[in-house]
Amino acid sequence: MNDYMINNFFSACLALTVVFSGCSKTGSGKSTNKPVSAVTYYVDSQNGNDSKTGCSEGEAWQSLSRLQQTSLHPGDSIRFRRGSSFTGPLRISASGTADHLIVLTDYGNAADPAPAFTNPVFKRDNFGNAIRISGSYVCVENLYCYTTAAYVAGTYQTDGWPVWEMGAIHIARGAKYCVVRNNEIYDCVAGIKSNGEHTRISNNYIHDCNRVLKEWDWGPIGIWFGSDYQEADHNRIFNYRAEDPRIRWKSGIGGGADGGAFEIDDARNAKSHISIHDNYTRDCQGFLEVTWSDVVSNAQYTGLKIYQNVSDDYQQFLALWAGKDCEIDNNTIVRRKVNVNDWGVFNIAQNDSRNKIRNNLIITEKNIPIYNTGLNANHFPKDIIRHNLYYAASGSLVMGKEGPGESPAYGNPQLVNYENARQAEDFAITAGSPAVDQGEDLGFSSDFMQTPIPQGAGPDIGAYEFK
Repeated sequence: MNDYMINNFFSACLALTVVFSGCSKTGSGKSTNKPVSAVTYYVDSQNGNDSKTGCSEGEAWQSLSRLQQTSLHPGDSIRFRRGSSFTGPLRISASGTADHLIVLTDYGNAADPAPAFTNPVFKRDNFGNAIRISGSYVCVENLYCYTTAAYVAGTYQTDGWPVWEMGAIHIARGAKYCVVRNNEIYDCVAGIKSNGEHTRISNNYIHDCNRVLKEWDWGPIGIWFGSDYQEADHNRIFNYRAEDPRIRWKSGIGGGADGGAFEIDDARNAKSHISIHDNYTRDCQGFLEVTWSDVVSNAQYTGLKIYQNVSDDYQQFLALWAGKDCEIDNNTIVRRKVNVNDWGVFNIAQNDSRNKIRNNLIITEKNIPIYNTGLNANHFPKDIIRHNLYYAASGSLVMGKEGPGESPAYGNPQLVNYENARQAEDFAITAGSPAVDQGEDLGFSSDFMQTPIPQGAGPDIGAYEFK
């Protein structure tokens, strides 16, 4: 999905969130971008009534079951009153169009809690999803999902592994061009799972899940990709990890801790054009893991773009078991947290993968290695490594087999608030940082905070441009 498609697609989602007062047909126009037949429905779990029309705030329905009896069409909106609470799954199988998305959003007093969705049940055809989207061109925004069910052993008929059907917000295979944005997700073992191409996952707050997704070999996952042509940007993912001595993987290696902010898997299908950028993650069991073996082995993952992220996590920034010609650029990476399982900063296993690792600001503590190359001395990724900054805030700087690459920089990067960092802005560089003007020009026009690049003689190293 190119930038032009993304921007126009996202603009359509914005235009479709206008409040309408009734179910009468509304003409299309620049202000609403709605087709003639578009309808807005209202659902209020506290004061609604399923015998009413659902076509205005005063005529709101009460239940998801009443909503599920309604046929949706391109341009329709479903608005859930703030302060409402629902037990799912809410299933949306209808599709919008590129110009007229179907939108799930909120209404009511902004001071009230966002509409809340949960699902405590995991069984066949009900995989703990709070919201399940199987239609295309659907936008889910401004909602709250919480405490969804973990995997329960059983016999399931699914397309692949049953765990791939999970996700508090789940985009099913075959659904395309969906948007998931501005939602809060709390204590959901799989936050957002997207098997749909051209999905954009943006500006969500996903936090605080320390439960296993499946006993005892899966930890919780914030955002989970199962197909290509997808984008995740400007999300915050905090405290997604499970630590338990019973966690043991089928391979027998590792164990004791699992989970992470992002994961890419399903080796049955080759993957490309996945972009993960401008996200802030903290206290997760790794920033990103890209698997190579599940139902089948030897997946072909190419051209992943991972840039301008801020990561202050456990285990690793990138575990790339399979993946070549990927671009890992201008990230600010802090590896100072250690638990029972640790893979360094970059754990890249595929031989001759020639991934590009450029302009990253890397801080380590506790002798954590930087280039771990798959925990195996026989792996030779032959990565292209240039213009990275390395600093050991404590302990020794352990470079690993492939580093430091061309034109490295060293020294204290002079962050705003390294010791007590609790927000993304704490990781910005300050005057005198050895990262200033030392980056390679990779064509980025702005940084994590939308500051134009460059501000000086050249681009800076890391996610932030010094202003």
